[in-house]
Amino acid sequence: MAKTVLHDEHVKLGASFTDFGGWDMPVRYSSDLAEHHAVRNAAGVFDISHMAEIFISGNQAA
Repeated sequence: MAKTVLHDEHVKLGASFTDFGGWDMPVRYSSDLAEHHAVRNAAGVFDISHMAEIFISGNQAA
């Protein structure tokens, strides 16, 4: 199963994962209610890095 570049960070934060189109994606970190309150009172972020690929080439590409 493919993993996003943020996968290790999701693991460190205690995420639960599910298969989403062949990608190991986080679905929750705590209870649904706790996450609801966090988004309502602060902010939420959704990892969509699996949706695009960027290829960089050339002499100075690292």
